[in-house]
Amino acid sequence: MYDKVAVFLPPRPVEPIVTEEKTTKTKTPQPPPSALSKTGSDVDEHPFKRDPAFYIVAEPIANKFMPLEQLIEQLKFLGLNVFPESDSDSYVSVINKNHKLEWWVYQQMAIVSCCTAFSYSHWNAFVNDEMKMVVGCKEHLQDSPPMDEDMRCIIFTSELVGFTDVSESSAEFIEASTFSDYHAESFHLTREQFSPEAHSRTMDTSPLFTETMNKLLMSIKPLTFA
Repeated sequence: MYDKVAVFLPPRPVEPIVTEEKTTKTKTPQPPPSALSKTGSDVDEHPFKRDPAFYIVAEPIANKFMPLEQLIEQLKFLGLNVFPESDSDSYVSVINKNHKLEWWVYQQMAIVSCCTAFSYSHWNAFVNDEMKMVVGCKEHLQDSPPMDEDMRCIIFTSELVGFTDVSESSAEFIEASTFSDYHAESFHLTREQFSPEAHSRTMDTSPLFTETMNKLLMSIKPLTFA
């Protein structure tokens, strides 16, 4: 099971059943504004409300674990081809990063993927240095998609990895100022920065899971094709 992956989609929100009622002159009590705003916010947060077209296309294979190669084949068949070919960078604009560094970063992300949520960071393209890569990062231990939050940015270089002092909403990019903020690998960084539970999960993770995540990241290449 550790070498299988799936596209996770939460169940569609249940639509309220609308029944016809006789029109009366009695005024229906309205809920307080706070209740209305909370209800609307909760509904808007559901992924189906944000992108129903993706739901309709991906639902046939959603939440079904299968080997990575089979999942890639199924996604391409459905028209969800997010897997660049070896010569794709000759036809589309990509973020110019060192290929060896990119390969190493995907390895580092895979090692701690069991306890970490990563996100796209616009700072990755802003940092005009092919030997530096930037992604959003936070501890995440729940078996559910992470909430959209302003994640703290983490930077990878050819030798080190470390948290920065900025997030996606920061006005400017400033790297961590002290060497103590850096580590040789993401494993050691999360051991220092994350909870003991996160470190324990990393220690117990199957090598098959880590290798599968690494292959998935390499097949999508989110740090250069994002």
